[in-house]
Amino acid sequence: MIGVLFAIIESILFIFILSKFKNSKVNYRYLDIFIIICVSIITTIFIKFGFTPYIRLILISIILIIITFIYDIKFYKRILAVILFYFILIISDLVVSFLLSNILNITIEDLLSKYYTFFGLISKFLSFLIYAFINRKFLNRKIILPNTLNYLMIVILSLATISMVLLFYSSLSIINESTIFILFLICLFNLFIGLSAIYMYFKANNFYINLQKETTKRIYDKSNEKFIKNFERRNEVLSKIWHDLRNHIKIIEKMSNEQKGAHLEYIDSLKDKLKSIPNPINTGNNLINIVLNDKYTEANVQGIDFDIKAVAPPNLNIDDIDLSSILFNTLDNAIEACINCNESNKYINLELYPEGYFLYYRIVNSYNPAKNYSNKFIYNKKEYLSSGYGLSIIEDIVDKYNGYMDINYDNTEYSLTIILNLSEHEV
Repeated sequence: MIGVLFAIIESILFIFILSKFKNSKVNYRYLDIFIIICVSIITTIFIKFGFTPYIRLILISIILIIITFIYDIKFYKRILAVILFYFILIISDLVVSFLLSNILNITIEDLLSKYYTFFGLISKFLSFLIYAFINRKFLNRKIILPNTLNYLMIVILSLATISMVLLFYSSLSIINESTIFILFLICLFNLFIGLSAIYMYFKANNFYINLQKETTKRIYDKSNEKFIKNFERRNEVLSKIWHDLRNHIKIIEKMSNEQKGAHLEYIDSLKDKLKSIPNPINTGNNLINIVLNDKYTEANVQGIDFDIKAVAPPNLNIDDIDLSSILFNTLDNAIEACINCNESNKYINLELYPEGYFLYYRIVNSYNPAKNYSNKFIYNKKEYLSSGYGLSIIEDIVDKYNGYMDINYDNTEYSLTIILNLSEHEV
């Protein structure tokens, strides 16, 4: 009966660890309960039929990895969750067994046979304390590290866990106290390596997260500074055009009085010049206006046909830095794709509008996956971003607002659709 209780406790611990890697937007409550029951039953059966600890550990590990495929989790997170689960369990068993065996002055084998219930309860309690500590310090933040570091962490933690398991079960058959103490020191060394690996791994992850925030702020500040310069330049151009218009009106009036029909040709030539007057975009939202006017001017300079259909209320329930990051990153990517595209028909079509509690945003642009690298000029204004990093920023923002993102592309066109849920977010 006590074995069933321990199996349930361990299954609950595994689900707790797995929950830190799962999609938080999906409610898995009933599925979690079902898995806890199933894993507990399977573990109890293995114990009942007398499977050796090594065989039991291997079989249950395989079962746990298979179970993770029920959830929407990246592959390295599946492995990491299982390894972290066993790492916590073996730490608890090692610490409690060595402490109790020395306090009670008995061997570990006698401890497990005579005081199994007492040992198990303390060990499971300690395992939850270790989980609470790791969760509070490290697991509450999203993992955005490169896959190389993720799998390196899995290898280090796996080796530390396996070595501690082997040393622990080897000590059960050893009577000599000095040998047991040496094994204990080796276990402590492996434990130190494992804990150091966990600390460095999540420390590196925090560095990447902070770097992402700093990168986003730099992009925002740089683009905002550029917009101000473009706005001043636009105002200067408008002032000159309006000054010229006053002179043109006087000339038209004089021509209409002196020579019939001549003023009509003059008006036609004037219409062509009027096309160069910047047409301010007004969506109803000041921040969106700033970004779209800036990028509209930039696209026109590059000969890109930019069609905008956007409307938004003055105040949106979204952080300004998040909204500007989405717009700047997607528009920069679209302009870059158009400039590097070999087609003469370069275009960007943008739609943005609120729909209930959701903000709908879609951008479509001409696209050619095979860039012309023979061209000496390859447009790339993302000085601070590595390849794919801008998209990673957008994905994090979409996750923050429990939103949806869809990307489609072929050999001629690229489209990105984003839907943000603004109902529950507090700015």
